[in-house]
Amino acid sequence: YRRNPVELDKIRRTIDVIRNDSDTRITSLSIKGYASPEGSYANNERLAKGRTDALAGYVDGLYEFPSGLISTSWEAEDWDGLRKYVEGSGLEGCDGILAIIDSSLAPDARERKLKTSYPGQYKFLLENVYSGLRHSDYRVEYVIRSYTDVDEIASVMRTSPQKLSLHELFVLAQSLEPGSDAYNEVFEVAVRMYPDSELANLNAASTALLRRDTAAAARYLSRAG
Repeated sequence: YRRNPVELDKIRRTIDVIRNDSDTRITSLSIKGYASPEGSYANNERLAKGRTDALAGYVDGLYEFPSGLISTSWEAEDWDGLRKYVEGSGLEGCDGILAIIDSSLAPDARERKLKTSYPGQYKFLLENVYSGLRHSDYRVEYVIRSYTDVDEIASVMRTSPQKLSLHELFVLAQSLEPGSDAYNEVFEVAVRMYPDSELANLNAASTALLRRDTAAAARYLSRAG
């Protein structure tokens, strides 16, 4: 239906990339379904739950995951998604619409007030936005095995650096000549993979100073705590 084949293929490719990697193991797959605020809350809850169960059944039928690996939840109406759209839309009466969305009214009363207070805007949202609020989100969690051999760490760094922890990168650095190109490269990779790590930024700043690259050092030090 509509873009479902494309979106289902994205889910399959996400899972397959992890399943086909001998270094990784999927630990959980969570799916959460939503319906739009159109219609009664009770019916939308039924739709959101049905959407979730259908996708979970589809995925489980493809892979036959162990029992308990897939978890599901649902939210009857995606008011947060509607709010996010309205907030950035520039719709006439935007502030009033947001006030209704943020109100303490029950969902069905909230939708009625939105429809009666802003009929033109409601029609626009119904025709152009609500379909996107009927969706399922999914999250795949996985673990990557540890690496201890420095030659293997060096090989993984060249091909899949996102698999390495900071500790593993530092283990590799300790096996190299301080100040060498290879040594400096490890810390450049570390700060690229972990841009918010104070330790990674501090080490990258130190290697930049050794190269007398003060501009890079200043950039790293600004994130080094």
